[in-house]
Amino acid sequence: MDRHQPIIFTDLDGTLLDHHTYSWAPAQPSLFKLKELDIPVIICTSKTAAEVKELHHALQLTTPYIVENGAGIIFPPEGPGERQTAHFFGRPYQELTQLVHQLRNKKSYRFSGFSDFSTADVMAETGLDHDSATAAKDRLFSEPIRWSDTSEALERFRHDLASYKLQLLRGGRFYHILDAQADKGTAVHWLTRYFRQQRPKQRWFSVALGDGPNDQAMMEACDLAVVIPSQSSVAPKPRRGKILHAKLPGPRGWNQAIHDILLLYTDKGIDHG
Repeated sequence: MDRHQPIIFTDLDGTLLDHHTYSWAPAQPSLFKLKELDIPVIICTSKTAAEVKELHHALQLTTPYIVENGAGIIFPPEGPGERQTAHFFGRPYQELTQLVHQLRNKKSYRFSGFSDFSTADVMAETGLDHDSATAAKDRLFSEPIRWSDTSEALERFRHDLASYKLQLLRGGRFYHILDAQADKGTAVHWLTRYFRQQRPKQRWFSVALGDGPNDQAMMEACDLAVVIPSQSSVAPKPRRGKILHAKLPGPRGWNQAIHDILLLYTDKGIDHG
């Protein structure tokens, strides 16, 4: 039987990574199987390129990865001495934060963002260690914020951002401000076309796994959406494509969902021993 080749797009925090410990250990059996079957795994996250670089290496991935909620795609070096390359959507971080601060001062909105935080503040907000928090502050195209104002003010702020061609996305821990033309769905579409060009004879079947509202565009850009139970925010509600709801949160739910998908599309599930 002629089968499609899955391509996996995955969120990190609360999905592939445990929301509290940032561990991916429960997902290791499925990660091993995907590598064995040469099925691409594409990280698609709100994290920065600096944060993902080390994790990408630890997961033994060689694929491109999507950062800052779809604002950029990083292509890792192909060999020794090579440099990583990138494709970006939207405006630079300095320009974005300047507009955001002007709007905050003008309208007296109450919020603070990573551009206001010290490394110690980021550590306190996220539970990250010092090096990881430093990497989280190394931003290129988006600004996470902690909202301290009313829900009514939040809607006014969202409207004001739109007038600057910016958008506000809700993530697991923070709201994220980024260019209106950038989101995870746009980046997924771009990379899907890229893989089709790289392997024109391959029939791809795209799968997205996520747990937050900022994952919805990614899910709607794929053939199958896997909703991981959220431990921190409102769950995404994809409105198109096939939808699967994982029964377990975080990497345990991720592992089981991938196992089920591989059985369905490749007849090769995970051997749990």
